[in-house]
Amino acid sequence: MTKKDTNAPSTSVPESESTTFGFEKFEKADVSEELIEEANGKYRNLTGFPRYLAFGIGVLTTIIIVYTAFAGVFLPMIQRSLIICSMLSLTFLWYPTTKKSKFDRNKVPIYDWVMIAMSLFSCWWTMSNNTRFITRIPFASEIKTIDYIVAIALVFMILEAGRRTLGISITIICGVFIAYAFLGPYCPAMFKYKGITLAKFVEQTYMTTEGMFGSLTGMASTLLFGFLAFGTMLQCVNADKFFMDICISVAGRRRGGPAKVAVISSAAMGTISGSSIANVVTTGTLTIPMMKKTGFTPEEAGAIETCASTGGQIMPPIMGTGAFILAETVGIPYSNVCIVSIIPALLFYIAIYFLVDMTARKRGLHGLPASEITPLKQTMRAGGAFFIPILVLVTLLVIGYTPFLSGVGCTILILIIAQLRKSNRVSLKKIILAMEDCSKGLMSIAGVIFCASLIVSMINVTGLMMKTTAIILSFSHGKLWVCLILVAAIAYLLGMGLPISTSYIILATLSAPALVNLGVDMLVAHLTIFWFTQLATITPPVCMTAFAAAGIAGGQPMKTGFTALKMGFTFYYVPILFVYSQLINGTWWSQCLIAVFAIIAIYFLGTFTEKYFMGQLGNVQRFTGLAIFLVLYFMMFDGLTLPMRGAFLAVAAVLIASLYFVQKKKQAV
Repeated sequence: MTKKDTNAPSTSVPESESTTFGFEKFEKADVSEELIEEANGKYRNLTGFPRYLAFGIGVLTTIIIVYTAFAGVFLPMIQRSLIICSMLSLTFLWYPTTKKSKFDRNKVPIYDWVMIAMSLFSCWWTMSNNTRFITRIPFASEIKTIDYIVAIALVFMILEAGRRTLGISITIICGVFIAYAFLGPYCPAMFKYKGITLAKFVEQTYMTTEGMFGSLTGMASTLLFGFLAFGTMLQCVNADKFFMDICISVAGRRRGGPAKVAVISSAAMGTISGSSIANVVTTGTLTIPMMKKTGFTPEEAGAIETCASTGGQIMPPIMGTGAFILAETVGIPYSNVCIVSIIPALLFYIAIYFLVDMTARKRGLHGLPASEITPLKQTMRAGGAFFIPILVLVTLLVIGYTPFLSGVGCTILILIIAQLRKSNRVSLKKIILAMEDCSKGLMSIAGVIFCASLIVSMINVTGLMMKTTAIILSFSHGKLWVCLILVAAIAYLLGMGLPISTSYIILATLSAPALVNLGVDMLVAHLTIFWFTQLATITPPVCMTAFAAAGIAGGQPMKTGFTALKMGFTFYYVPILFVYSQLINGTWWSQCLIAVFAIIAIYFLGTFTEKYFMGQLGNVQRFTGLAIFLVLYFMMFDGLTLPMRGAFLAVAAVLIASLYFVQKKKQAV
C-alpha cells in the first residue's frame, strides 16, 4: 500500500501499514484524474515556504475552532473574520488560477501573494476595529477610507475564491445580485427599486453581520466545521474502509449482492461525507466493478451508485452542507433537522433497495461467493468500535448538546478509540495532517458559502424576496400544487450550474416565503426545497453525479442519467408527502404509519418501473402496480376522512390480491 504525499489534497490520511481490509481482494475500477479532481478539486503542488504557510494556517485554524467548541466562540465578527481570511488565504495558496493553467501549477504567483497578504491584513483590521464596529450606529456613523478598501477587497476575493473552488457560475450569479443592488432604478417595473450607494453596500456587506459575516459564515465557522472534522477523522483512522467491509459481510451474499452493498455502503458513507460525487469516487470504484461482474449493465451499475451516493446529502447524522444551512435559516437546532429526516432518508434507500432486488430477481442474479466474503463477526470485531462515535454523536444531539460541541467532541473520541487498538493506531504526524485536512475540507466549500452570504445580503437589502414571492403567488394563482411545480422546476434549473447548497440558499430565500404564505409550515417548506435541489444531480441532461458514475462504470453518461432518474424517483414524490401529509409534523405513530404505507407504495411503484412481480408483468398487471402506488399514495394525504381512507385501503387490498393471484396463476402454468 502506497503512502500519500503530504502535498496531496485528499481529505483522507494513509492507513496503518499493518491493517488489511476484506474489500481489497476485489477488483477496483480505475478512476481518471479528471474525476478525482471533480471530487476533491485541483490543487497546486506546493513546496517550500508556501507549503509550510498553508500547513500552518490549516492546522492553526483547526486548533482555534476546536478550542472555541469547548471554551466558547469569540464575538461574531472576530470568529467569522478568522474563518473568512484563513479560508481565502488557503484558497489562494492551494488553488491555481484556472483548472487548466500550467504556469502556476507548482508556484504561487505574485497576484495570489497580494491577495493572501490582503486577506491577512483584512483579518487584522476587522479584529482590531471590532469594538468600533459594534458600538457605531449602522448606516449613520462615519466609514473610514480603509473600511472601503477592505470591504471591496474582501468582496472581490470572495468572488474569486468562489470561481476557483466551484467555477464561474457562482461568481456570475453573485455578481448579478450585487449589480442589481446598484442598478435597481434602471430595472423593469416588476423589479425596480431605488438602488443603494457604495457606502450602504460597504455597511451591509462588511460592517454589520448582515453580509459576509452573516449567519451562514457563522454556521461554517462552528457546527459545519465540527462535522467536517468528524468525517475527516473517521477517514483518517480508516473507519470508512471498515464500514465497507461490514457492508460486504451483511449484503454481499444476497441476491444482487454487490448492488445492495452499494446501497448500504453509500448510506453509511453518506453519514460521514455528505458529498455525492465524493461518495461515488469512494464507494463506486469498488461496488461498480462488482455489480458489473454479477450481471448488471454498466448503466445500471452507475445509476445504482449514483442514487445511493446522492442519498448521502439527506442521510443523518451528517447530511449535506445545505442541511446545516437549512437549520440556520429556519432557526431550529440541527438535531431537529436530523430527526425529521430519518424516515424520509430511509424511504429513499428502501426504494433503491427494492428496485435492486427486483432487478436481481428478474435477471436471476446471484450474490458474491461466500468464500470471498469475510464473516460479519470478524469484520465487526475489527471495525465495529467505530460505530460508537456515530452513536454517541446522535445521542448528544438528541439530549440537547450543541451540534458544534457534539461534532468536535466525537471527533476527539474517534482518535481515542483508534489509539486503543494497535491495528488502528495512527501516528502523531497523521493526526496533524488530518487536522490540516479539516481546514482543507472547509476551504473547498467556503467560497460557495461566502458568496451565498453576499447573495442573501443583497436579496435582503433590495427587498427582492418580497418581489419574487409576489411573482410566484401570481403565477400559481394561489394554488399550492402549482407553486410546488414551479419551485421544483426552478430547483432543477438552478441545480444544472450550481452546487446543491447554493441552489438551496437562493431558492429558499426567494421561494420559501411563497410556500409559507400558502399555509405550509416553515420547516416543511425548507425541507421540500432541500429535497427538490437534489434533483439536478440525477436528472438529465446535466447530472454530474451520474456522469461521474458512468465514467467509472464505462457506461453511456446520458443512459446512466435516465436510469438513475428512474431509480431515484423518490426525490420527486417524497417531498410532496412532506407538504400534504403528516410525515414531518405528525405524531410519532402517524409518522410510522405513513412510513409503512409509503414503503408498500414504493414497492409497487417498483413493480411498475421494473415490470416484475413474481415474474414478468404484462401491461395490465404493470399498470395495476402503478394504480396500487397511486391509491396508497393519495390515501396518506391530509384532509381525508376515516371512511375515505378505509375505502382507499380496501381498493389497494383488492388490487394487490388480484395482482398476486394473476401472477400466481402464471407461475402454475
